[in-house]
Amino acid sequence: MIAAMTPEQRQELEALGVRVQFPARHVIFMEGQPSRSVLILQEGNVAVMQEAEDGSEVLLAVRGPGELMGDEGALTGEPRSATVKAVSSVVGLDVKAEDLVQLVDKYHLWPQMYRSAILRRRESDDERASLTRLDVTHRFARMLLGLVMEAGKEVNGRWEIDVALSQQDLASRVGASREAVALVLRNLRKQGLVATGRQEITVLDLDGLRILASTSQ
Repeated sequence: MIAAMTPEQRQELEALGVRVQFPARHVIFMEGQPSRSVLILQEGNVAVMQEAEDGSEVLLAVRGPGELMGDEGALTGEPRSATVKAVSSVVGLDVKAEDLVQLVDKYHLWPQMYRSAILRRRESDDERASLTRLDVTHRFARMLLGLVMEAGKEVNGRWEIDVALSQQDLASRVGASREAVALVLRNLRKQGLVATGRQEITVLDLDGLRILASTSQ
């Protein structure tokens, strides 16, 4: 929704916020809790997660600077629909839900809010659909491309994914076991597509990864 605001509207929204900082791994929002505020991300990255039926956490997305977190619940009055956890040091602006609602009312931004919510739900539905029609390798390749777009930094032709995610986090994102993801990463390294370190992934061949992600099973 924040992308649809004019610079003046965004400046007014930011003026309503209080600067906050969170260390890595800190839970900023908890699924099911009341939606009393939103967070404008300024520095760092967060993971958006939901609890699965078996009690495990499923990674839905990674978000970075410029994103508005928690707006759907704040605007509808519904509880948090997901947990938001810092995956690096995070700096942002905390804005009260009622202040956001007043701003949306003032500038008649409800249509943009609904479009934003629909788009996010559609992306979530598309990702769930891919879990049923694609094998683990292709699901992982698509997820990795998404991470490049969300949190990638180009350094000398390589794309460093500036997010500290464990293999278990990555496995939950693609609906696979940690062992299956470890095997996929091993194969991608052999193909020269990625390099990995402790909770680090660098995409060495972005075009090659795109080709892999676009092919069928």
